[in-house]
Amino acid sequence: MNFQTHSKKIENKLLLLHNYTQIQTHRTMSSHASATAFKTDIHGIPASYALCQVPGEPDGTYSVVKVVDVPSHDNLINNSLHSDTPMHLCDRSKLITQHRLGNSELPHRTIDPAIYDQCEIDWYGAGVLPTPLYMCFIIARKCYLCGDMQASSDNINGECTENFKEGYRYCNECAPYFRQALYKTLAPIWRFRLAYEQAKDDPNPKSSFRVPIWVHRTRRDESGKSDRTNSGRPFRYTRWFVSSWIPQKSINKNDPNPETHFEEDLICVEEWNVSFGDPMSKLVSVMDVFFANQGSLCDPNYDPNVDDPLNQIRHMTLDEKRAIMRRDSDPFE
Repeated sequence: MNFQTHSKKIENKLLLLHNYTQIQTHRTMSSHASATAFKTDIHGIPASYALCQVPGEPDGTYSVVKVVDVPSHDNLINNSLHSDTPMHLCDRSKLITQHRLGNSELPHRTIDPAIYDQCEIDWYGAGVLPTPLYMCFIIARKCYLCGDMQASSDNINGECTENFKEGYRYCNECAPYFRQALYKTLAPIWRFRLAYEQAKDDPNPKSSFRVPIWVHRTRRDESGKSDRTNSGRPFRYTRWFVSSWIPQKSINKNDPNPETHFEEDLICVEEWNVSFGDPMSKLVSVMDVFFANQGSLCDPNYDPNVDDPLNQIRHMTLDEKRAIMRRDSDPFE
């Protein structure tokens, strides 16, 4: 083989190598651009566009849809647990240190506030309970109170509102503070919540963990209309149980005098031991539950149908009622 032929072969190889490099570079850039172009979001959740065959249509009929980008298990573990310095925490000037409830004696964490929702920051630092979460497309290992990712979904607890699709998902570290947040509203009837928790946590339960309470039935006037005024008509009380301990705020407008309207806390209760048909549920105020069951503090066999306690207190002012509730509230435990 002469020198000229050998040089030509080397030149051809170099040209092929150059063309191959250009093709690969073009593919890489195209792939990156394509991946970026097909990225979108669903209510702030990272997502991508995809082709989906239309149900019931002939073969080959497709529609463009959005699909949620689900991070791999390994990526979640590496980013949230095993990395001492995650990429989003490298800029130390962006970090803040939070103490639980703003108390320097309680646990603390250091976070980049840019990657947390404001309600998660407020919860950790001030104990402000956010509105219940609509639990759809949730991450199984995320605490939706503090916003931190957990090592396992076994570290996640849950509690629903009267709408089973809404509620709270929180980690074991947030659990005691969640109970404290509930106590602020449920303090007058906290003894029933404690009885519920004890029955629920009993490894050998003897009966249902539902705790019966007395609740008044809706009164009716002579024409059959609901009577929610301060009329003095006697109440009838029956057994119910609390089906959701998460309270909601409401304005009591039953009194025709607008000056007496006030904000009250409501919980959802359900009929106890219904023998036939579906049990009825309703919202009732924490104040009414407290006074309907106040007599059972001294007498476990108390029956409010004997003395009609809600009618006995109807002439009290709102401040007088609240003073009695504070006096007889159980301490937090």
